[in-house]
Amino acid sequence: MWNSEWYPAPTTLNAVLAGIWSVQADQTEDLAARVLPDGTTCMVFQRDGTELRSCDDDGIPWSGVCISGPRTGPLDIKLKASGRILIVQLRPAGAIHALGVHMSLLADTYEPLEAVIGSLSQRIGDCLLSEATDIDCVHEIENWLLTRLASHHNPCAVTDAAVQELDRHAGQIGVAELANHVNRSRRQLGRIVRQRVGIPPKLLARITRFHHAVQISRACPLFPWAKIACDAGYSDQAHMSREFSELGGIRPSDLRGHDVDKIW
Repeated sequence: MWNSEWYPAPTTLNAVLAGIWSVQADQTEDLAARVLPDGTTCMVFQRDGTELRSCDDDGIPWSGVCISGPRTGPLDIKLKASGRILIVQLRPAGAIHALGVHMSLLADTYEPLEAVIGSLSQRIGDCLLSEATDIDCVHEIENWLLTRLASHHNPCAVTDAAVQELDRHAGQIGVAELANHVNRSRRQLGRIVRQRVGIPPKLLARITRFHHAVQISRACPLFPWAKIACDAGYSDQAHMSREFSELGGIRPSDLRGHDVDKIW
């Protein structure tokens, strides 16, 4: 059995940070989990020399701190027994403020943190490898993010408004309507969103809708799949099943199976 704890973002970071997961694998068994796409960018901090691998990098261990950009498909990871990691989830419109790079460069990739933004602060490095609690490490990471924002915050009203509208409609909005909402052409909107979020608006809408359907299923486990498909804006249950397969690599029924706790 593995353990996890969710630390929501403080108010000062709410526009950039969704929150931070603390995950620890069982002492005797490796943890294999599938991470579903939701538009966020993740920074993964490994503790105690933890070994972390993913299925899409030929099994090569990830570096001590790495960045996994916005995903358009599932990411399978394996955490060694007793391993500990912190997963920092950066919001779609907020990651660029923390990282200071064009997000299209990070889509569907993982990179060592140093290759993207340079070395990590010594305080965080010491905290991660010490006997400090996870909450102490979380606070250090939050303080570091605040420092990053002070020098990299570059607001974009178009991106913020587009992502907020996608969230408000749970992905159930066309690109033309979205472009009209932010007073831009479809081409202009596509260029801006790809640069600042990492993926095109149409694909971001699909991922947002998929994530919404997953949330409905988890919040209402007794709902029939046909109702969830309708509530999430799919044309029918078959349409939803195809999207689950393409975007998440899962069947809807997997969210009610024995290994549902290993689908993140």
